[in-house]
Amino acid sequence: MKIPYGISHFKSLITEGYLYVDKTPFIATLEEQGKYNILLRPRRFGKTLFLSTLRHYYDIRCKDEFEVLFGNLAIGHNPTPLKNSYQILFMEFSGISIKDEESIERDFACEVTKRLRIFLNDYHYPGETIYRVEEQTSPASLMKAFFEIVKEAKIYLLIDEYDHFANALLGEDQELFSAIVGKGGFVRAFYEVIKTATMEGIVDRLL
Repeated sequence: MKIPYGISHFKSLITEGYLYVDKTPFIATLEEQGKYNILLRPRRFGKTLFLSTLRHYYDIRCKDEFEVLFGNLAIGHNPTPLKNSYQILFMEFSGISIKDEESIERDFACEVTKRLRIFLNDYHYPGETIYRVEEQTSPASLMKAFFEIVKEAKIYLLIDEYDHFANALLGEDQELFSAIVGKGGFVRAFYEVIKTATMEGIVDRLL
């Protein structure tokens, strides 16, 4: 029995014969809960692996692998109508510096830029669209430019470690935390752009 200690990539876990506790019934449960959800669980509870599972389940690029990845799992026997029907935008914010406001926003913007670039490459958007995004500087403006490019797409946005740097900052400097997360802060502005994208139907689901 191969124990998947430290492995959070769903495809590797399934195809390389690791032990997997089937949590795919929760996929249907999440769909029934609504379009926009948040997972509040302790560390080491398997959130990252579950997000990876969702990425492979919903990604239109994984359609041809569905039987291999999910055929022996609960959701494979009873798939939902939304399987393999989205372009997946994945973001992860665990490596953000909390040194000062400038470094926090710079690292945050760099991570956003990287993830948007990966998305545009993965789904074969024209090369010039990447330059249109990279011309922007703030996290909010990056997202505005991106959503203008993908406005005809159907996107599932998955965000891992969304509160990692914010929680660390809250314990270090509450004033700085309020400055970036509160009214007028760049983090709030970033999520306000995402909220607008949900209202416009560009981001169809979010977790």
